[in-house]
Amino acid sequence: MGKSLVMCGFALFFFLGLAAGAFGVELTADTVTKEGKKTVQGKIYVKDAKVRVEKRSTPLYAIVRGDKGVLWQVNGAENTYLEAKLTPEMKPFSEEKLPGEVSRKQVGTETVDGHPAKKFEVSVKRGGKTETYYQSFATDIAFPVKVANANGSWSVEYKNVKKGAPDSMFELPKGAELDKSAVPDVLGGH
Repeated sequence: MGKSLVMCGFALFFFLGLAAGAFGVELTADTVTKEGKKTVQGKIYVKDAKVRVEKRSTPLYAIVRGDKGVLWQVNGAENTYLEAKLTPEMKPFSEEKLPGEVSRKQVGTETVDGHPAKKFEVSVKRGGKTETYYQSFATDIAFPVKVANANGSWSVEYKNVKKGAPDSMFELPKGAELDKSAVPDVLGGH
C-alpha cells in the first residue's frame, strides 16, 4: 500500500475517530463514523492513556500511547509503522472536556446505544478557528459515546461498548519496522 493511503486515511480517520486519554477507562467498542453520505465502521480499544483505532476491511490502524507521548500509524499488511510525537492537536476527543475547549453548555439528555448520556454543545479552539460540536457523554461508563460537528458534516458514534481491552492491542506487532521514508500526516482532516 502506498504511503499516501496510510497518511491520508489516518489523518481523516484519526480526527473523526475519538480515541483515548481518559484515565481509568477500559473498553472496547465498534465505531460508526459518518461524513456526508459515507459511513465507515471500525473498532476502538481504550485502556487509560492507550488507544487503538481500526477501520474495518483495511490492515491500517493507529495506536495512541499517551503514556509514551507517541502516535503509531501501523500498516499490518507490510508490517511497518510511522511514528509521531503526540501533540495536543493530535489527541482525539475522548474525555468529557475536549482539547481546546472554550465553552460547554448542556442542551439535553439522550440514550445512545443503550447508554444514558448528557448532550452538550461544546466550542473548541483549534489553531485560529473555533469549531462547535455536540457531544453525548455517557454517564454510566464515563465516556463520550457520540460526537458530531454542529454543522452536520460528520459524526462518530460508539456501539456495543464492552468493558476491557487486552494490553497486546496497544503494542507494535512483532518484527514491525519503522518506515523512515515517510512522515505521518496526522494534522490533515478535521
